Amino acid sequence: MSDSMQKNRGGAPVIEVLFPEYGNQAGDNGNVMYLRACLPNATFIETSHGAEPYFATARPDLIIMCGMTERQQKTVIERLRPYRDRLAELVDDGVHMLFTGNAPEVLSRVIRDVDGDSIEGLGLLDVEVVRNMASRYLCVQVGEFVPEPGAAPLEVVGFKIQFTQMKGDNSSTFFIKDSAGWGLDEKSVLEGFRVNNLIATWIIGPLLPLNPPFTAWLLSQVCGTDDVTLAFEEEARAAYEKRLKELKAPGMHLAY
Repeated sequence: MSDSMQKNRGGAPVIEVLFPEYGNQAGDNGNVMYLRACLPNATFIETSHGAEPYFATARPDLIIMCGMTERQQKTVIERLRPYRDRLAELVDDGVHMLFTGNAPEVLSRVIRDVDGDSIEGLGLLDVEVVRNMASRYLCVQVGEFVPEPGAAPLEVVGFKIQFTQMKGDNSSTFFIKDSAGWGLDEKSVLEGFRVNNLIATWIIGPLLPLNPPFTAWLLSQVCGTDDVTLAFEEEARAAYEKRLKELKAPGMHLAY
């Protein structure tokens, strides 16, 4: 059992939401809204622009950041740069983190625009982001997430709407293996990154309300117990099963 799981057993988790005023693109703030509904006794700490992150001097049980605009990405990178080493330390230490939408790009080595401009990222993920604001990349997502070696995979569904393609190798650190949609770029079937307990995915939808099996797993890890209750669980699971069937339909990616 991880240190965080031992610490949490019998206590409510502490969840840090990074830049909630930014992380609301494409409904991505729905991830935090759903966490609040699932964990009414948890402590949620919102780190806004100009504030020192809670993680700078403490160890939250989950750090979450959702998708934002491209201009806000640059701001967030510069706000987090002084804490880059501390964030890397927490990744190495196994703190649970979830970065969704385009938030993973903040963790990249560099974001390069096709017009030649570039932004140095935090360098926690060994990936280069290529951004083309004249091209919008769309796809549906269905893929398998393996919680741990030998465990039964969980199917994850969602969508992608982005201006970026990634250059990098996530063959040993991917989040899901796609059966529908694409991964780091349109030629890849390996989506996102999983480094220790950091999960970085470009999936929107938002991810957590759309995927009750994955969300139940994540909450069990963060809370240190399998006895977790999902908000609106019956409705969420019914919607998930319906969406899973629909997104697997042949040609669905073309319709989207």
